[in-house]
Amino acid sequence: MGSEGKKRVAIVGGGISGLASLKECRAAGFEADILEARGEIGGQWAYQPISPHTKDQGPIYSSIYDGVVLNSCRDTSGFTDFPIDPARYGDYFGHRQMLQYIKEYADHFGLKEHVRLRTKVIGCVQTEDQRWRVTLQQEGKEVEEKVYDAVFAASGALIKPMVPDFKGMESFKGECFHSQSYRTPGRFEGTRVALIGLGSGAVDLSSELAPGCKEVHVVTRKGGWILPRYVLGKPTEAWDNRATQVWVPLSVSQWLQTVLLNTVQGKHPEELQPDHRIMEQNPTIRSEFLERVRTGAIQAHRAEIDSFTETGLKLSNGTHLDVDVVICCTGYHHSLPYLPTDVISSPATPPHSVDLWKMMVPLKQRSLFVMGFLELAGPAAPALEAQARLAVAALEGRVKIPESQQMEKEIRTFQAWQAKTFVRSPRHSLTDHYVRYVDSVLAPLGANPTMGRLLQQVFSSGDPWKALKTLNAVYFGITSSAQWRLCGHGKDEMLARETVLRIADGKETLSQEEVKLLSKTGTHTKTHTGTHTGTPTGAPDKLDSESSHSP
Repeated sequence: MGSEGKKRVAIVGGGISGLASLKECRAAGFEADILEARGEIGGQWAYQPISPHTKDQGPIYSSIYDGVVLNSCRDTSGFTDFPIDPARYGDYFGHRQMLQYIKEYADHFGLKEHVRLRTKVIGCVQTEDQRWRVTLQQEGKEVEEKVYDAVFAASGALIKPMVPDFKGMESFKGECFHSQSYRTPGRFEGTRVALIGLGSGAVDLSSELAPGCKEVHVVTRKGGWILPRYVLGKPTEAWDNRATQVWVPLSVSQWLQTVLLNTVQGKHPEELQPDHRIMEQNPTIRSEFLERVRTGAIQAHRAEIDSFTETGLKLSNGTHLDVDVVICCTGYHHSLPYLPTDVISSPATPPHSVDLWKMMVPLKQRSLFVMGFLELAGPAAPALEAQARLAVAALEGRVKIPESQQMEKEIRTFQAWQAKTFVRSPRHSLTDHYVRYVDSVLAPLGANPTMGRLLQQVFSSGDPWKALKTLNAVYFGITSSAQWRLCGHGKDEMLARETVLRIADGKETLSQEEVKLLSKTGTHTKTHTGTHTGTPTGAPDKLDSESSHSP
C-alpha cells in the first residue's frame, strides 16, 4: 500500500490505454504512475522516425507511418468524456493531430505529472502476498525495484512483429522487412515492391506506394473486405449503428452491409473476393485501394508464398514476381516481455485464443490487467477506457471478478463463440464485435446504455424531450463514444448528452454547453477548443489539410 493506505498501481505504457487507466486510477484515489520507455506520451501515436536498413537504431515502439489516417472517424474515436472539437479536427485525421488530442486529454486531466518517461519495465513478479515486484530502469540510472498492489500492462499488442519463415528468404538479393519499419514512400520511388498480406498495413502501404513505384504487388491468401471511409456522403461507421449491432441478427446485418457496399463501390475484383462474410474478419479501410487495383496501379495476386528467389517471389499459382523490395504485412506476435510467459495463454489454451477474461484479466489473477490487447472493428479509445473503468472498479471492490473456475468457463464460452464467428487467426483471438464488447465490459458498472436505462432517463431527467432525442441518437445515430458516459458508475450525463446530441445534429463546433461543462472537469479551467493549455507549442487552432480525410 502507498501513503494513507492507498493502493499503488504501476501502469506500463503511456499511450491511450495507459492514460485512460491513469485517469481512472487517480479518480479512485489510487497512487498510480505510468512507466513509459520513450521520451513522450502517446504510445503508437507518437511517431518514431526510423529507417528499416539502419542497424542499431534501438527498439521500435511505434508502427505508425507518416501518412497514416485514422480508420475510425472523429465522432466515434474520442475519449468518452473529452469530445473532439469538429472545428479543429476533420472527419478523419493523421498521427500528428491524434497525438495532439491525446496530449490535450493528458493536460486537461492533469496526468503528465504522474508519468515517468524514459523508464523501461524489465520485469514484473508476483510476491507471496499477491503484490507485484516491478523491476525498472530509468535512462541513465541504475536498475531499481518497486512494489505495487496492481499492474496494468498497457503497452499494447503491436510490439513484436511476426515474420513467417518463408522458404528461401536468405537467397533474396533485394530488401525485405516488416511493415512496422515502414515510414515514408519516397525512397521506394521507381522500384518494384511486393507486399504480403491484406490487412490494414498492406492496403495502406500499397495505396501510398502505387503512385511512385514502378510496380506494386499485393499477395493475399484469403482475400478480404476493403471498405471506403465514406458511404453515400457519410462515414462508413454511420451505417452500422447501435440498433443494427444489438437488435438485427448478424446474418441479416452481414447481408445488408454486403448489398450496400457492392452497390456503392462494386464487387471486389476476383483476386480479392473474400472467402468469408463481412464482419467475420476485421475489415480494412482505404477509399482508393480498389480503384488502384482496378486501374492496374496495384496488382493483386490470390496465392500463397511458395518461396523467395534471388530476384523476388515464387507464388503457389506458379507466378514469379521479380521485385526489389518485399514488405511483410503479416501482423504481430502476442508479446508482453516483462510479464510471466503464461499470462496470456498456456498449452491448454485453444489455438488462436488468449486466456483473458473480457480480453483483459488473466486466469487466476485479481491484480494484473492486460490493457489494450484488442483488435476490434471500431475505435480504440472507448474500448480501452471501458477496460480501465472495469479494472479500477475491480480493485475498488465495486465489481467482483469471477472465481478461477467460473472465469475459465466464461473464457472458454467466449473462445467457442469467437471460433464460430470470426476467421481463425492470431489477430482474431483479440477481437469481438465493437458495441457488444464495450457494453459487456461496462455492464458490471451499469454503464452500458441499454434501452431500459435510456427510457428511465426520459421519465426522470426533467427534460423528457431531450432524453428521448438522446435515446434516438444513441440507437439510430453514429456510435459516438460519449454514449458510454450517459449512465452507471462514472457517468457524466450532462456532458455526454450534449455531445451525443451535438453530433446527431451535425454541428461543426463544440456547443457552448459542452465548453462550459468541460471547464468544470479535470484540473484545468480551459477546454481543448484552441485555448487549451495542452495544445503543443506552434499547433494551429484550425488544423491543416493533413487533418482531413484521405483522398
